[in-house]
Amino acid sequence: MWPVGESDRALLILDMTADNVSGPSAVPGAAAIVRFVQGELRYFRERGRPVVFAATAPDLADPPAILTELTPRSDERVLFKAAPSAFFDTDLGEVLKAQRVRRLTLVGLETHTSVLLSAADAVARGLQVVVPEPCVCARNADDHRFALRQIRDVWPLWPNSPLAGAVGDPDETGRLRRHDGPNGSG
Repeated sequence: MWPVGESDRALLILDMTADNVSGPSAVPGAAAIVRFVQGELRYFRERGRPVVFAATAPDLADPPAILTELTPRSDERVLFKAAPSAFFDTDLGEVLKAQRVRRLTLVGLETHTSVLLSAADAVARGLQVVVPEPCVCARNADDHRFALRQIRDVWPLWPNSPLAGAVGDPDETGRLRRHDGPNGSG
């Protein structure tokens, strides 16, 4: 557990494992987002904000390796999940609550599964969600765009959404410029 920090923000890095980024089962475009995920990681580390890595591990006897370029530090949490959402059947919600996290930035793979479902669970817990587009991708561009639309355009309209009426925060949105990312969006 981290000491309670001065910031109410945390970073959740999803499924950025060696197998997902390179090799025969790699997500197309995953290698292209690594540098952007590294940028987010550096940003949160420099400010002493909590960082959590979550990786899907159907077999805990042989958990996947986090990508070398993103190696977790000893004070950063690594959790293994059996379902797409990093909140399902883990203590992530309690850990973030104990840290007084109110805004969660999600990056990694894949936009329409782990990112979308973890973001939905975060919103359901009253957290504001930030998903920088250059830091996520999916195997299918249509699925990628659908997930980003849900997160950015649909959820803020929910009556009890923590995003309802929220104004963009330059600290969160100004550091990344949109680009023609791995899924051809931006």
